Amino acid sequence: MLLSELKIGEEGKIEDFKSDCTNKIRRRLLDLGFTSGERVRLARKSILGKVILIEIRGYTLSLQRKIANYVIMGGKNGR
Repeated sequence: MLLSELKIGEEGKIEDFKSDCTNKIRRRLLDLGFTSGERVRLARKSILGKVILIEIRGYTLSLQRKIANYVIMGGKNGR
């Protein structure tokens, strides 16, 4: 499952990044706290679905859907 596929209110744990993720995007996501095993909760989606609002490491972050498609998630609701 990808981060962009979570439904509002669902949680998951970050497992990895897709193989086609560029080094620049991977580095930026790591700088923002997207490390393996970190819990992420989807808080909101924009009307057109191009931007999502997530909660990670105690802060809220907006992320473009196309970037969220690079993050591979494990288990819904933190399992």
